[in-house]
Amino acid sequence: MRSIPLQFDAAGLVVRGGGYELLRLDKGWSAVADPAAAGLFLRWSPAEPAPWCEVPLGRVPGLRRFTSIQRFSAFWTQPALGRSLADVRPETLWWMAQLEHGAHLMLVPLINRRQRASLLALDGQLGVAVETGDPALSCSEGVMLFVACGTDPYALLRDAAQAVSEHLGSGRLLRDKPVPDFVDDFGWCTWDAFYKDVTPDKVLQGLQSLHDAGVPPKLLILDDGWQQWQRGSGGEDRLLSLEANARFGTELAPLVQEAKQRFGVRRVMVWHALLGYWGGLSAQAFPSHGVRDVPKSFSPGLLAQQPRWNVWPWGALIGVPAADAFQGFYDGWHRRLAAQGVDGVKVDAQGLLEAVSTGQGGRVVLAAAARQALEASTRQHFQGRLINCMACTQEVLYQSAEGSVLRTSDDFFPDRPASHGQHLHVNAVAGLWLGEFMLPDWDMFHSQHPRGAFHAAARAISGGPVYVSDKPGAHDAKLLRKLVLSDGTVLRADGPGRVSPDSLYTNPLHEPVLLKVFNHNRDGAAVGLFHVHDGDAPLTGHVGPADAPGLDSNRRHIAFAHQSGRLWCCQAEPQAAFTLPAGGWELVTLAPVEQGLAIIGLADKFNSAGAITRRAWQGRELQVALRDGGQFLAWCAARPLSLQCDGQDLPFDHDPSSGALRATLPTGGARIVRIKTGL
Repeated sequence: MRSIPLQFDAAGLVVRGGGYELLRLDKGWSAVADPAAAGLFLRWSPAEPAPWCEVPLGRVPGLRRFTSIQRFSAFWTQPALGRSLADVRPETLWWMAQLEHGAHLMLVPLINRRQRASLLALDGQLGVAVETGDPALSCSEGVMLFVACGTDPYALLRDAAQAVSEHLGSGRLLRDKPVPDFVDDFGWCTWDAFYKDVTPDKVLQGLQSLHDAGVPPKLLILDDGWQQWQRGSGGEDRLLSLEANARFGTELAPLVQEAKQRFGVRRVMVWHALLGYWGGLSAQAFPSHGVRDVPKSFSPGLLAQQPRWNVWPWGALIGVPAADAFQGFYDGWHRRLAAQGVDGVKVDAQGLLEAVSTGQGGRVVLAAAARQALEASTRQHFQGRLINCMACTQEVLYQSAEGSVLRTSDDFFPDRPASHGQHLHVNAVAGLWLGEFMLPDWDMFHSQHPRGAFHAAARAISGGPVYVSDKPGAHDAKLLRKLVLSDGTVLRADGPGRVSPDSLYTNPLHEPVLLKVFNHNRDGAAVGLFHVHDGDAPLTGHVGPADAPGLDSNRRHIAFAHQSGRLWCCQAEPQAAFTLPAGGWELVTLAPVEQGLAIIGLADKFNSAGAITRRAWQGRELQVALRDGGQFLAWCAARPLSLQCDGQDLPFDHDPSSGALRATLPTGGARIVRIKTGL
């Protein structure tokens, strides 16, 4: 059963399911049926009207451990795990618990047109914070929570997301939205390479450097530093113009044209903040947009964690356009950019919006106006090519009807050693819930970095875009070729990378366990093992088909470990053991066995099975379509009679002890391999 039917005892204020008490509610809560029967919605009635309300929710009998996604800053979330309700952090946006009887209980705080909710610990039990974001606007009665329970946490995630999406009606799930084309292209971002000191010459130098290394990017992201802005007396940086700054000659077209014509870049995307720049718009420069200086006023839930958000960073005042001016602002700006050859935008600092919603209908209403205008403009001018950044808020997640790409972690910090393992853990946990609504973007990394391979392996199974921010001349071309095909595309897995079942309720940063992340490639899978623990001792973990929920457990699978080169046969058991040093990693491809054959794909690529586009049997011959050539690897129970590539016989090696079938395929384009067996 995908989910356990829930019943609500109105007299006892208890939610039951599967014969157990799951949630004992406090007064003020009532239940609303879920039309899809995936769970229950909970309605809240305020005792007294106020713009910010902290109210008790209740207790969870039989709680063993929980995992959650908690907003620790205005822009980003992180995993928060614990064993008691007292461990629940403020600004928790999604929460799932393992109960003593084996079921999983999920709680999802919701938004409506007037307000939003989040979870927190309150007097030893669960609490809910409800807020409008406007001191003049009080909270009102409404459905503020969804609760569901099931024995399969991954099925529960899918069903709960469907129920929440249908209830809200303001956005769409990732599986129902098109993913923009740029996510399949290998990219280069200018940020870490140059930060704000970017110039056209430096950009061209970076493109030339990657071209000379043999891995020319097909996606260019021109990050912060190209705009005209000015710092005010309060430290706020305001946008002064829609044109580029003097370093770019106020015009991006020459750079865009040269990037495309000289270096073969397919898509050029440029950075801007949601409100123009970090401190918003200059009222003098944009007189027709109703710009007001608005003091930042963040949620009390955020300020309780970091009191300086209202003044740090970028000053205390933001230049905010009127809500009805968003459409004209984005349309005019994006029209100019598109006319210069720009293909899309990375829109940053979106979490600032909640802090400046006073007098504009509250945080949810203002966010809806900005989101609708932004998505309409990017659809019209850029065919939906949009990266949402610093935007891990419910308003973005649940109101994105078209936007499908979301940065789900804080930046890649090359000089912070402790951040690298955390970076992976944050993104893999975010993929659980946020990944139901948006495709997680795991951010840039440096190929020639001590943890370059660690990050590259993670990006290979992230399912999101893959782009680096290498400085000119600082590339590990061999590493990058494990990610990039000869046509400049990357081997993206099928969906968001997510933590495996035995990583759901553990904290690999502080517990002596490996982080395991899985993804799918058609009917196969990839599992990554990462040593992200803050200690230096080696750690051992096991890997097998059970680490990739969704695989057919009744089928045999062949597993291939990328670094060690191990090839072995497995079903649900036995699992293979790997011991990794601090900062170590391994990627394992799992391929189903058919008629004595299993296709691993291109073994010289991290996501080897991602190269497979089709498998088809014709009698005793298996035809395999691949996106490129390279080091072909399969498992064959007996030596095949022949192997052909594009109709030509090809030499191959078959190891009878391991079953490994290897051949070198010519690169430079898609290939068709035919394997004839005697079985």
